[in-house]
Amino acid sequence: MNRNPMQGLCMLALAACLGLVRPLAAEEEMVCGTDDGLAAPLAKTAQIPKVSKIYSGKLKAMVIRIGFSDAPYAVDTAAIVKTNTAINTLYRSMSRNAFEWDWRIYGIILSAPGTRADYGANFSSLQSWIASQLTAAGLKRGTDYDVYVANFPLITIGWSGLSNLRDADWINGSYSAGVTGHELGHSLGLPHAHSIEAGPDMFGTPGTTTQTNEYGNPYDIMGHGGSTGHFNVLYKWRVGWEDADEIKEVTSSGTYRIYAQDNDAHKGRLLGLRVPSGDANYGYWFEYRAITPSARNGAAVMFQGFRTTANLDSWFLDTTPGSRASGDESDGVLAVGKQFQDKYGQTAFKTVAINNGTWTQDGYVDLQVTFPAAGTLPFARRSGIRLIRDSRGPAYDMLGRDAMGLASLPTLSLDQGKGSPHLVLNAR
Repeated sequence: MNRNPMQGLCMLALAACLGLVRPLAAEEEMVCGTDDGLAAPLAKTAQIPKVSKIYSGKLKAMVIRIGFSDAPYAVDTAAIVKTNTAINTLYRSMSRNAFEWDWRIYGIILSAPGTRADYGANFSSLQSWIASQLTAAGLKRGTDYDVYVANFPLITIGWSGLSNLRDADWINGSYSAGVTGHELGHSLGLPHAHSIEAGPDMFGTPGTTTQTNEYGNPYDIMGHGGSTGHFNVLYKWRVGWEDADEIKEVTSSGTYRIYAQDNDAHKGRLLGLRVPSGDANYGYWFEYRAITPSARNGAAVMFQGFRTTANLDSWFLDTTPGSRASGDESDGVLAVGKQFQDKYGQTAFKTVAINNGTWTQDGYVDLQVTFPAAGTLPFARRSGIRLIRDSRGPAYDMLGRDAMGLASLPTLSLDQGKGSPHLVLNAR
């Protein structure tokens, strides 16, 4: 993605009204101009990351209404209040009533001196003008607002929403819950909810930007989940909306019951799993959702670490890749009976059951996680060579002779360096 936020124009399909995720009409198609690359890189870890900040209580969000010399501001107050109410409904549900936005509307509609064309050609001049007006009015961050949301008539700039990932969001044209709620997620420090789109390859090649869908998670408002789409479990963890006993780091084989996370119930039950990959740079997050029909069929899987400089982004894995030409992620959950294996190891994942017919906080999915059996050495791929040794069989050197153990093999050795121990092929 282009690292210039004014030029990185990636399509974002956000539902403009409340309701279940559905295909959008052309006029509802949205674009977000925010570039996640502006966020500071986060260190990689083989374990569940620490929560960077817990958001609780209220943050003050002030709507700034702006008209242009050739285009008066046209959104009425009732529409703004309705949108803000819908946004708070989602945020209260996601946080389980721990957080909401304290909305206020600045009493004066500001009149910018330029025209639509002026600001379409030079949006930074509008940003600077807004900041100067807030200063002139004596409005201070932390006192009068924590985040301001500037809304103005539609200009030709290629996006519907933009955030500075901190205290300012800009809404271009209509004031909808999907776009505004998405940009406010950025103001909490969250990036887009991506997916991997690499044709028939479910995993793709980490770091390859052409194999991604910037807004690909079909259920998350930070993807294209619309105004009712809860953050995924990794993002809820990042903002402190899940308890320590609700997310589990799995390191042993077993069948784990994950309850639906897209509700406002707080029962202290398991809502998500993180399973480390055979490569310590990567990990898998599993969740279950009950609101959207296509999500009810199985466990949703997010891959952590695809973009090397932003390890805590989430990347939705389509477990039936290449099944359709568009909207491919909508059948992406790991349905009952389906399974896949870690790209960098031998751990296998399989959905074995769901609670059919229960689409509330009591809905669940049973996920079977199978680590390599004891005595089976992990493997490494070096130059396309895959080496596996089952402890039940004899060991051989490359000439086919019996060998008593790994130490006697001149061509194979056990590497216990970075990551898991693995067999490697020696050059000699």
